[in-house]
Amino acid sequence: MDSQSAHSPSNVPNVWGAASRPTLLFVVGYALNITPHEAAHAATSYLLGFSSTLFQMWVNPDPAVATSQQLATIAAAGPVFSLLMGVTCWLFYRRLFKQRPSGLTFLMLAMVGVYSFLGPLAGSALGGDFNLAFTLLNVSRFVRYVASAAGFVLLPCFMFFMGRELVEWAPSSFGRAKAVACTTIAPWLIGTALTLLLYWPLPPFLIGSTLGGSVFWVFAVMGATFGFSTARPAKTISSFTRWDFMTTLVAGAMVRLLVSGIRLTH
Repeated sequence: MDSQSAHSPSNVPNVWGAASRPTLLFVVGYALNITPHEAAHAATSYLLGFSSTLFQMWVNPDPAVATSQQLATIAAAGPVFSLLMGVTCWLFYRRLFKQRPSGLTFLMLAMVGVYSFLGPLAGSALGGDFNLAFTLLNVSRFVRYVASAAGFVLLPCFMFFMGRELVEWAPSSFGRAKAVACTTIAPWLIGTALTLLLYWPLPPFLIGSTLGGSVFWVFAVMGATFGFSTARPAKTISSFTRWDFMTTLVAGAMVRLLVSGIRLTH
């Protein structure tokens, strides 16, 4: 999967290319998780016998005669898919790709996947997929608040941990400030802006939720700050590879293909 030969962290051929990779690959990881997340909603609706229209970041279902249980299943399908994808990518990262340039792609996919489960969990009492599922199933308000509390505890902890992992992908010549900036601050601020541009046009509520949800990146910044070490790990810190450009092309094409919607109908 890696098209670039291994380089020691201190001999990266293009240090600013290596520094820019986390931002690009965050956008790629976001697209390769969030749009399939929405496709999971649409596919579940289709398998239950209902038509829907799949867009780049949302789904318009037509389940007029669906039961509450069916609607709850459709709502929960997206976050569950994201969690499975995130955990799977994390295992690939840890066991196979951590020491390879493509490892950063799997790390970003893992981060966005788990984040896209914990975010709706935190919103269980406020809004989002799990809130809708719990409402349809008449789950008690107490349980919703417990689920939200769990999400609001786990999500910052998870992002803090991800920050510690991400900072290891900074070029070895970078000090703490540059390392934190290129691995967490730039993906958060520049990456979120690029993501919105890639997904444009979007309904206002999705713009707001995307910007609001990105606030949890502050914990990744904290994790990177405290996790930074001048002793760089023995992994390959790579500049851009052909694999990066291929995944970027695939992710971008997938998102733009769905801007006008694709109808899944029986």
